[in-house]
Amino acid sequence: MRAFLAGLVAFMALDGVWLGVIMKHFYRTALGPIARTNPDGSLAPIWAVALPVYVLLALGQVWFVLPKTAGGSIANAALWGAAFGVVIYGVYDLTNWSTLKSYGPALALIDIAWGAVACAIVAVIMRAVAARA
Repeated sequence: MRAFLAGLVAFMALDGVWLGVIMKHFYRTALGPIARTNPDGSLAPIWAVALPVYVLLALGQVWFVLPKTAGGSIANAALWGAAFGVVIYGVYDLTNWSTLKSYGPALALIDIAWGAVACAIVAVIMRAVAARA
């Protein structure tokens, strides 16, 4: 349970920094008219819908990544987390690229890379928390 909670908090914090600070202008421009935005142009997700996304990401890490990393190295956890991120974000982004006119290759590839990095970081955090339990 601790690992799940750590993963949930980590995903939300990482995505908040990524979407709200580091890449806010890129996503606002790339998503254009299909994005939900505030009057200032910042992204305005429906939190009741977004929260389950983070819950599912953390659960996915617990169910599919954490068992592969028990007793392994930090590098092993990062590798499995990154692989999970490429699969999860890849399905999302490649589906959007194939079906939405304004969802281009740059957006898809940057977001898939972010998914790999975010999931790798979260996997390392969750492995560390699980190892201490």
